[in-house]
Amino acid sequence: MTGIMKLNITKRFDGNCKVYAFDVRIDGEMYSEVSKDKAYRLIIQAQEVAEELDLFIDARGLEYLRAA
Repeated sequence: MTGIMKLNITKRFDGNCKVYAFDVRIDGEMYSEVSKDKAYRLIIQAQEVAEELDLFIDARGLEYLRAA
């Protein structure tokens, strides 16, 4: 492994405290208010890039997607 790719997922809540979207940050690039499916697609793309570049992924917040 030559480096680290940082991936962070946070939840967005509506007025009733229900999760309505996710924010996904990949190496400083922010994708705001995305759906659960879009968040998974972004993660898969990040994994593919990390494999090509021989990077380790430091992922935080994946449990939010599993629970949603």
